[in-house]
This record gives sequence, structure tokens and C-alpha cells, in this order.
Amino acid sequence: MHADAAAGPRPWTPGLPEPRPVEQLLLPDGNPVWMITRYEDALAALNNRKLSKNFDNALPELWPSLGYDGRKSILNQHMNLADPPEHTRLRRLVSKAFTPRRVADLAERIQQITDELLDAVAEAGTADLKDAFISPLISTVLYEMLGVPLADRDEFERNTYIFVGLGNSSGPEEVVASVGWFEEYLTNLTAQRRAEPGPDLISGLVQANEDGDALADLEIRSTVMLLLLAGAETTINLLSNGILALLRNPEQLAEVKSDPEALGPAIEELLRLTSPVFTVVYRFATQDMVLGGAQVRAGEHVMISLAAANHDAGQFPEPRTLDIHRDASKHLALGHGTHFCIGAPLARLKARIALRTLFDRFDDLQLADPEEKLTWTPSLVANSLDHLPVTFTATTPVAAG
Repeated sequence: MHADAAAGPRPWTPGLPEPRPVEQLLLPDGNPVWMITRYEDALAALNNRKLSKNFDNALPELWPSLGYDGRKSILNQHMNLADPPEHTRLRRLVSKAFTPRRVADLAERIQQITDELLDAVAEAGTADLKDAFISPLISTVLYEMLGVPLADRDEFERNTYIFVGLGNSSGPEEVVASVGWFEEYLTNLTAQRRAEPGPDLISGLVQANEDGDALADLEIRSTVMLLLLAGAETTINLLSNGILALLRNPEQLAEVKSDPEALGPAIEELLRLTSPVFTVVYRFATQDMVLGGAQVRAGEHVMISLAAANHDAGQFPEPRTLDIHRDASKHLALGHGTHFCIGAPLARLKARIALRTLFDRFDDLQLADPEEKLTWTPSLVANSLDHLPVTFTATTPVAAG
């Protein structure tokens, strides 16, 4: 056991943990967790089949803090909380709906929404980019992809905000009510798509079939909840923090603006540097094992700090420095192995379109407020900038009508 852990777990402290040997921390709820922060240890853990995603393999005393009571629910019947072979089955069926063609077909609509949102703020010369551009872009794309009717969007978005805000902006009672709303709403929407399928993703999930195997309704609803939790916030964080990182480095921003070929590698470096997801949670040892020199007991909770791994100087020299010429392709911001983010191609597509259009249309991008006024939502998991106020000069006219 690591020396720090031998004396008992130390309290979790806010901020980016330094890459160091695996150690045991106390989470704010008082429960211990083994934290992995070094790149090589993180990579090994992400690929370790003896670390289970299934809550059934957690110590029973951890179940209350996980919101788990041993029953199947809309919150735990998706591929991100499953192990092979069940994970393999779920991912294969979801992939039949989440096809490269479906993602590519979204490009034109993403561009249209991007243009409309930038049109709306162009004349003002100032905007909170997160509230006025980034969040509505990513949310609208997700809701349209799912096929949520326009008349239901406001209520759907309100409940999504409550659900995703668990532990930050939303209280437990609010979240329980929100999950109940989703249970009823998605049950009805899934039934509608079974009766009248369309081009949307829920219809694709309903129709996904391989050798007679298909997703059950509960698995479809649970997959939608996973997309709400992971499919929007990750890209919102990438864009918000990524733009801020470029504003802090005007020479590299100028290079990205002037060279279209620089944007792709720059996005990978922004993923590495800003790590939209600080920490991946919910892995449980299926047997006693040694992780990074620490003795971990069966059932204990293991978390992997993607942010710390992406800032490990042993893998990425000068890790706190933005370098769009760096080969950042081995970053872990989107996971690795079995649970690598299934939405990665869509996240990269949205980022390319949003950043390219923003930089083409707006010059002289600068923070509107002193940087020390910027705040981030306290979280163990998400790197969420609260607001991104900027000033700019529009280079293209507002679209007519």
C-alpha cells in the first residue's frame, strides 16, 4: 500500500491532482475511493477487465452513495455501467443506430444552427459564448438527433438541466422528480417511434437488431439518459475551455484562424489540456488486486483522473502548456479501450464546425471580463466553466430574415 494510504485516506481537495502513485482519498460524501492519476496507471486501469463498471460488484455499503438499490432502472441499464459480454452486446446494438453516416448527415444542420446562433449576437459585439452559443448549439443538436418534438423542448431541457446538475446545482428531490419525468416521457416517445419510426436516433435504437437481438425499452431509455449525461456536457466543456485556452494564447489562436489544417490537431491538444471530463468514476475491483503499487480490495471504488493523466509530464512534456503542434493523439480525454467514448466522432465534428465558424466570423476575440472573475462549477467529474463573456468584431453581415 502507498505510504500516504497506509495512514488512512486523505480528504479530497479541489483542483487538478498531480500525477502520483495510486492513493486512497475520501470523497465529499465521506466514502473512500482509490484515485489513479499517472498516465501509465490510468491507461492500464481503463483497459483492466478486472475493474468492473457494474454496481453489483461494488461493496454493498457503497450502494447508497451510488444511488443504487440492486434493481434495474433507467439510470443503470446502459453500456457505460456494463461489463463484457453485456457491454459488447449493448455497444454493438447502439452502434447500429449511432452510425458514421448518421453523424456525417448532421454536419449541414450543425452548420446551420451555428450560423443562426452567431447571427443573433454578431451586431452586439459582445456575448457570453457559453450561454448564447455553445450550450444552445450542443443541446439543440442533441435534441434534434434524438427526435424530441419542438413543442417538448423547453420541458425536456429543464429536466435535463436538473438531472445533469446532480450534486452541483440540483438537489436529490429535484433529481428524483426529474428522473420520474424522463421515465414517463421516454416511455411514451419510444412507443411512438416503434409505431412510426423516423430518421432520429431513438428510432434507430428501436430498429437496431442483430440476429434477432434488440434493445429492450428500458435499455433504450437508459441509453438516452447516458447521452444526456455524457453526450452534451463533454462537448460544451471542450468548446468553453478550449476557446478560453486559445484566448490565453493569442499567437496559437491566430495560427488556428489562418490555417484550416491546424484545427484538427488543435482540437486534440485542447482535449488533452482542458480534459472536459476531469475524472471517470464507477469502477469496482472484482477481486483483491494491486493497482500502481496500492493494495485494493474486492468491491472497492476506483476512480481515474483523466485530467491528471493528460498532465503527466512523463507522457506530455510541459503538460500545462498549450502547444497545438504537439502530438496529443494519445490523450485519454475520451477514455480508452472498451469504454472509449462512442460519441467521439460527433464531438469532434461539432467542435470543428463551431470553432471554424466562430473564428472565421469573429475577429479580435477577447475576454470581456478579467480572467480572475471566471468561475467553474465545483465537480469531481466535469470541467465546467460557468460563463465565457467575450468581445469581438463581426467580419460577416448578419444573415437576412
